[in-house]
Amino acid sequence: MASFLTKLVNSLFDAPAEFVDVASQGPISALLVALGALFVGAAVLAGGVLGLRAVVDLLTPFRSDRVHRPRDR
Repeated sequence: MASFLTKLVNSLFDAPAEFVDVASQGPISALLVALGALFVGAAVLAGGVLGLRAVVDLLTPFRSDRVHRPRDR
């Protein structure tokens, strides 16, 4: 188990150098790495917003005395 965790932590530090090596192979590779980072970043941001909203909704009190009425036109 310790070997797995050691390899995982080491790969986290080695990953940026690997991405730079791949991106420096040519313009298409750089574009693909940038688009991949954009898609992953957008997915992480969307998940973070949804998770934060869920926590906020969980912590805010529910007002049962609120009455929902249709709008007058």
